[in-house]
Amino acid sequence: MDNEKQGNGLVVLLAFFTGGLIGSLLGLLFAPMAGRETREKIRDASTDVRDRTIDTAHRAKDATTERVSDLVDKGKARVDDATESVKAAVEAGKSAFVEKKSELADILARDKDEDEAKADS
Repeated sequence: MDNEKQGNGLVVLLAFFTGGLIGSLLGLLFAPMAGRETREKIRDASTDVRDRTIDTAHRAKDATTERVSDLVDKGKARVDDATESVKAAVEAGKSAFVEKKSELADILARDKDEDEAKADS
């Protein structure tokens, strides 16, 4: 959803700049002045809009790069947390296995001793 909002924002921004350029050009074309002056004003307006568009594109790129970097960092942190949880679970499983194995060995030894005692009597 955030990506859609960012995409829509960029479309609106581009439409705004395009509309501004078209409006400026139409205003200059219908203004009563010499052809040379009109061409200079159109060139100046075009350069200004181009510069603002480039600046906006750079800012959007920087913001996107920062956002992606933040998401990558958050993803790495989540993977690290999950890895630690899995390691803890594996260690708990190993400890439980060793404990149960020891209990089972004790039970088997006790049963063997009881069987030998019964056999001797």
